[in-house]
Amino acid sequence: MDELWDNKDHTEVTLRPHGPLVIRGDFEVTDEDGNVLEKQPQMSFCRCRLSKNWPYCDGSHKAAH
Repeated sequence: MDELWDNKDHTEVTLRPHGPLVIRGDFEVTDEDGNVLEKQPQMSFCRCRLSKNWPYCDGSHKAAH
C-alpha cells in the first residue's frame, strides 16, 4: 500500500486508522491564493496535529498511540 502511485487516471484518498489522510493519484496541493505548493504522486496529511511538518504527516502520531 505504500508503494509509489503512478496511476494518473485515478485518485485515491485513504484515512489510515490513528494516522494520516493519504492521497494518491493526479492532484495538486494549493494555498489559499491558488499557488501550487507541491505535486507528487502520493502525499500524507496529518490529522492529529502532532506533526512538526504540519500539514504533512511526519509519523509523530505513532508515539501518541
